[in-house]
Formats: sequence, structure tokens, C-alpha cells
Amino acid sequence: MLDYEWGKVAFERFPDLIDRFDFVDSPYALWIELRLAFEDAYKNPRNQDLIARIYDYANWCCSQPEGKTAEDDLGTCVCACFYEDIPTIPEALEDMPQWFSLDDVLLMKQTFSYMVGEEGFQRILLAYQRSSKCRKKENRKTR
Repeated sequence: MLDYEWGKVAFERFPDLIDRFDFVDSPYALWIELRLAFEDAYKNPRNQDLIARIYDYANWCCSQPEGKTAEDDLGTCVCACFYEDIPTIPEALEDMPQWFSLDDVLLMKQTFSYMVGEEGFQRILLAYQRSSKCRKKENRKTR
């Protein structure tokens, strides 16, 4: 893992998860471990710092040059092992408006609906509607 830039960056960003990386030998295996840690981070007490670091690492991975194959393409790893699963975690689904714009969600419909189908994608859109209503209420309170 440390022979690759993705592994070095993961070790730097997730010192608290290093014990989970013992058998990681590919970006896919790493993202499976990160997705499990992400799900755990939404349990009480919520670990907002870890959630933010995982999203930041996903952004870093997606900004890297494309791989030669799906096996070494970090953006594909993030989509297949992380983004597709976010809507299956109820707390993470409700939190999506904090991390993705609605335009991003609509653009990535195929990815976000892969595990949950059209009905699940509609739940994502409802989370954005609820989030928008909450922001409007907060704005009225601060006036």
C-alpha cells in the first residue's frame, strides 16, 4: 500500500485507522475499509472529523489522473466502493446536502441510485428538500 501515492496519502490522513489497513492491497480494498469506518462514524457519538476526512480523501482521489484500467482508477474506486453506498446509510443520506450540491447529485444519479434504485434516489431528493426547508427556517430566525 505504501508503494503507491494513494496509500501514502491514506496513511497520512487516517492515522487513527492504520490498524484497519493491514491487509489492504488495492485502492478498492482501502475504500471498503474507509466505507466501513464512514458508516461507524455516523453512530453515536458522531465522528464529524472522520466523516470530513473521508469526504476530503474521496475528493483527492477523484482529482487524480485516470488509471489505465478500472482496477487502478481512483475515481472509479470511490464511486464503486463509497459513493454508491452513501444512500444505504440513513444518517449519511440525510447528511448528503452538507457534502454535495443538488446539481452534483442529479449529475451523479446513476452512481447514487445504483444500490438503492429509483425509490432510493427519490429519498435523496427528499433529504435535499428537507434541508432546504430547514435553511429557510434558520434564515427567518436570524432576520
